[in-house]
Amino acid sequence: MTATHEPNAAPTSFNLLIRGGTVIDPEAGPPYQADVGVKGGRIAAVGPHLPGDADEIVDAHSAYVVPGLVDFHVHVYWGATIWGLEADKIGAAGGATAFLDTGSAGAITLAGLRRYVIEPSRTRIRALVNICTAGLITTLGELRDPRYLDIDGTVRAIDANRDIAPGVKIRYSENIVGAGAQARAALDAAVEAADQAGVWLMVHIGYTPEPIPDILKRLRPGDVVTHSYTPLAGGLVDMSAGQMLPAVIAARDAGIEFDIGHGKSSFGWHTAQAALDSGFPPDYISSDLHRGCVHGPAFSLPNVMTKFWLLGMPLEEIVARCTIAPARKLGLDAGTLRVGAEADIAVLAIDEGPVTLVDCTGAERTWDRELRAAHTFRAGVRLDPSILGPSEELPVELSSQPMTRDADA
Repeated sequence: MTATHEPNAAPTSFNLLIRGGTVIDPEAGPPYQADVGVKGGRIAAVGPHLPGDADEIVDAHSAYVVPGLVDFHVHVYWGATIWGLEADKIGAAGGATAFLDTGSAGAITLAGLRRYVIEPSRTRIRALVNICTAGLITTLGELRDPRYLDIDGTVRAIDANRDIAPGVKIRYSENIVGAGAQARAALDAAVEAADQAGVWLMVHIGYTPEPIPDILKRLRPGDVVTHSYTPLAGGLVDMSAGQMLPAVIAARDAGIEFDIGHGKSSFGWHTAQAALDSGFPPDYISSDLHRGCVHGPAFSLPNVMTKFWLLGMPLEEIVARCTIAPARKLGLDAGTLRVGAEADIAVLAIDEGPVTLVDCTGAERTWDRELRAAHTFRAGVRLDPSILGPSEELPVELSSQPMTRDADA
């Protein structure tokens, strides 16, 4: 079912009315100008010049009205890991109403993530379970000691949390898992846990301990490779040829999916341009926001989206990869402005440039615009950073921790 472009038996009064924006709803076809009316936490009507009044009216002329962003790669286990951010605050600031935490918690720490982060949060959060039983606590390699591998515990944790845990995560970099047989055993364990649990696996790459083709042939349809445009060694692009490795093309044909996960070290202009020029767009565009990159170079999901816009990807395709695509992967009724859907909405303003956009190598590009989340609504209720209160700073700075060459999670 798609959202209508005409008023749909609009009520005379809304709780929220967003007027005059350019609506980008991947389920509804090309962008179009319309009003969006919300009542009782759900989309009540979408169409031009909706009649009636509202408790709150937002003027969205010169802005884009999109489904609430679904950030497919973040770290929000605040207070328990060195990486964690506060989900509602980065959601309010960045237009995101749903998140996938990618492996901050392992089998023995998932219950805490659920009780103290997921359940109290206004944003919707799903969580991949790290094959390391303790998850991500510090910046040190969590699987350098293979005794932390926990297949049975991972499966039990997923079985007990099917509503929030859609998959398994492994960071597959040499500084994290070691090398040789030890590294291969770690990936085998992650695949086995995902198999037993009947879920998909996300594999973090960059400085991988074995060649990319050898990794890809062990993955299954529906598994996800993250940091797909990393400029680090062990990536997916053959930079000497300026194109994707043939094994990567074959993997996509076999059903493997590819996520961005910008982060602190996992997005490069030249890598991204080579991938897009090769006809290899990502399946998901995500920020990998954590404490090491929220103040740059990733900043926010709209900032990451702007970089893809600069690189020539149509904005409606970018929005789809930040809304409906991850929502479907996570089994969320989200990523759409369909009448009757929960009113998760982001109003994205365009800040006119020149603006300087930076990749993870420090390379800069200047453009004439940048997307910014002007308003974020979850189930029709505004997410406002000022209402949520000041951010609480952890007593230990990420920069004070021992850092590896691969500084992402």
